[in-house]
Amino acid sequence: MSSNDQLRSNLHRELVASGKRDQLVELLKSRLIESGWRDDLKAYTKERINSKDSAQSVDEIIKDVSPHARATVPDKVKTELLAQISAFVEDNM
Repeated sequence: MSSNDQLRSNLHRELVASGKRDQLVELLKSRLIESGWRDDLKAYTKERINSKDSAQSVDEIIKDVSPHARATVPDKVKTELLAQISAFVEDNM
């Protein structure tokens, strides 16, 4: 396991143990809803599904939509989440 993997593993373990991971997940959900990202992604997904001629599995839809979903997360949301994680690392690790 590389040192990066080890750091990630330790951070994840600490986030889960402290309950901070659940708080970050809730913060992310609320910010994505507030920003309209969720509604935009839902509309985009429906559009992609309707544009296909054949039926798609859920896995195929996720594979098709995921790059767009990741690319359209607002920078403000990413920045806020990163600041929260950085503060946690400084205080706890």
